[in-house]
Order: sequence, then C-alpha cells, then structure tokens
Amino acid sequence: MSLQIRTTERKPGYFELGLSGRLDSSTYQELDNKLNYLYNSAAKAIVLDFSALEYISSMGLRVVFKAVKDMKASGGVFMMTNMQPAIKKVFEIANAIADDSLFLSIEEADNYYQSIQDQVKKGSIS
Repeated sequence: MSLQIRTTERKPGYFELGLSGRLDSSTYQELDNKLNYLYNSAAKAIVLDFSALEYISSMGLRVVFKAVKDMKASGGVFMMTNMQPAIKKVFEIANAIADDSLFLSIEEADNYYQSIQDQVKKGSIS
C-alpha cells in the first residue's frame, strides 16, 4: 500500500497534512519532500493528521522526529493528531528509547515496530 498525503492550508503558513496508508521505507521520502517544501515556503505551523495512517516504520518515525526538530529550530509549531492506538504505541516506545543503537539495523527496528503494532491491534497490549 502507498502513502497518500492530503495538504490543506488552513490560513497562510498554517498547514494540515492528512496521512493515509503506510509511512515506511518505501514511502517516507514522499512525506520528507512535502515537509521540506513547506519549511522552504516558511510554514509557521504543521499538523500531521494520523487518523487514516495504518502503519509507521522506523524510517517514518525518523521523518516525523526530523520535522519536529526542524520546526522547533525555525520557531514554528509542529503537532500530531488522531493517532490510531498502534501508531501511538510505536511513538511511545520510540520516545522511551534513548539510544538509537538499540537496534542493529533498520530491518530489526521495523520488525520490532511491526510486532508492537500487531499486538496492539490484537489487544495483547495497549
């Protein structure tokens, strides 16, 4: 499945990006390109709407964390809304991991995050 990005400019410089599908190693560049375009056009605020996002991988996380850092550095605002429980759990775990070297490879990290998302969907963890 691919990633779809719906961009709405709520008022000049204030953007909402609705994500649907999968944000993974095949699609992260689409979001990264869109975010870079918005930074370069002096975005004041960016909101990512995750209500229709089905999956996020470590590369997807990287793009989102980079966006947070870039917007903060430029004095802008970055927000995330409407996370599905499985996506929210991945962000909670990623924020709790202080050392990026915990995983030996991107594949290992993606397998771990996939496992967490599957467990949340099955109700094994919340």
